[in-house]
Amino acid sequence: MQSNRMSAARARLALLAVAACLALPAAAAETPAPDVQISAAGRHLVLNLPQARLFLYQDGKLDRVFPVAVGKMLTQTPIGSFDITGIYRDPSWHVPKSIQDEMKRNGKPVQTVVPPGPDNPLGPVFVRFGESKLGLGFHGTNAPASVPGFRSHGCVRLRNDDALALANTVSRGDAVTVAYQTILLNEDEAGQLWLTVYRNHYKQDDPSMPYLADTLLAWQRQHQIALYGQRVDNALKQRNGTPVCISCKSAKAQVSGALSPLPWLSRMSLPQPLPATDEQAPREPGPPVSQRARAAHRTG
Repeated sequence: MQSNRMSAARARLALLAVAACLALPAAAAETPAPDVQISAAGRHLVLNLPQARLFLYQDGKLDRVFPVAVGKMLTQTPIGSFDITGIYRDPSWHVPKSIQDEMKRNGKPVQTVVPPGPDNPLGPVFVRFGESKLGLGFHGTNAPASVPGFRSHGCVRLRNDDALALANTVSRGDAVTVAYQTILLNEDEAGQLWLTVYRNHYKQDDPSMPYLADTLLAWQRQHQIALYGQRVDNALKQRNGTPVCISCKSAKAQVSGALSPLPWLSRMSLPQPLPATDEQAPREPGPPVSQRARAAHRTG
């Protein structure tokens, strides 16, 4: 009898251990997420540019969050819907003419091709999204201190370990959504409403602003909970990317469990800010044709 109880206890402990391994890390669970319609089946990557964060969803559930570096003001990462179109390991970087000119202006040695290795700005892997002519992709870096931030020529940099983890997880055809949401509304597991506001790095008109007041008023009516307007005003003014509970009695409240985006923008057809033109935004390209062929053989 005692042996059966001990076996049952060990089984419960084993289940708890498995659950702990499968649980979303606390830092990721408490990261505010943009309001984007997520694919219910399969993998879906969501990049929110003002936040400099990449969200990986599996079957509609958040699996992981990566810090990233995205395009600078003059070389913006374009928004839109894309697919993963290639995974290339140990890529060579064929330097665009525009970046060669930039090297020359800055008094740096002009490079045309950077071979695989520790000095390659693409790092150990390049995960292309969109058509090849766009030259867009998620990749590693030889400058890990630049992540997160707004530093690239349009591509999306990850720290090398994260880039490899991403490449080992995604496949060709997986969905990619690049969003530009500076205002995030999320609910925690206690039902409290959190507002997070980011800087408008690309100086775009924010199409969500006219809907914010109506959304907050509707939430108040539905939940019969008064929101703290001064906290809303402060968050919009400071734009420091810190989640603020606008429904909690205490201004120092902590997030309870995971944050989930409030569906307020995904239900609307909002005008989107225009990306920079190709002339304004030279982008770091993927591997050359020969490298693509070799990488395609490796990745299947």
